[in-house]
Amino acid sequence: MRTMTVIPVKQFGRALGRLAGVLTRPERALLQAAMLTDLLSACRDCPQLSDLLVVTSDPSAADLARGHGAKVLPDHDPPRGMNPAVAIGQDHAAAAGIEAVLVLTADLPLTGPEDLAAIIAAAPAGSSAVLVPSHHGTGTNGLLIRPPGVIPTRLGPDSRALHLAEAAAAGVRLVELPRPGMALDIDTPDDLARLLAAPRPCTAQRVCRELGLGERLVAGIGS
Repeated sequence: MRTMTVIPVKQFGRALGRLAGVLTRPERALLQAAMLTDLLSACRDCPQLSDLLVVTSDPSAADLARGHGAKVLPDHDPPRGMNPAVAIGQDHAAAAGIEAVLVLTADLPLTGPEDLAAIIAAAPAGSSAVLVPSHHGTGTNGLLIRPPGVIPTRLGPDSRALHLAEAAAAGVRLVELPRPGMALDIDTPDDLARLLAAPRPCTAQRVCRELGLGERLVAGIGS
């Protein structure tokens, strides 16, 4: 099954707004770049992925993606959000004859190539989807869609339930596949603490340590 990864990437420094009390805008941009590096490396090291696509309007993100062998398509100008960005990738994949897309959010630094391979292996034949839930159980951190445009994405609040509803309405068989390495998406200071404590080293974890986030988080909790 020829599978293309589609990763929508917001402008560096303008995402991770819930971390504004912990990180400055330049620090958030640095963390975004580190997390994208980790995710692109996992995609590059997964032989089951035939194509890698990043949709972004950020020049630095585009350069980083190309450095990892990804094709880059421009996002809407101005950006309209993650789901319209993903739709650009879905349309491109369908036009290129790709059999399935694996949609990933850009804040999954603990993802490994084995996680991506497991998602592809779990996809049923025919029209189908594989959903990897967030650690809270309400979000979607990964979504394989076969064929690429059979359902739209609904990334955002309560996306797991929305994707289940989309699949049911379209008659698409959806398999849920929890993956501990992909469960942590970075939104809050608590997520940063989990990243720092993770046994799996990654670029984002190293950046957090270089920024002294362990000490800063403790100081914030104690204030």
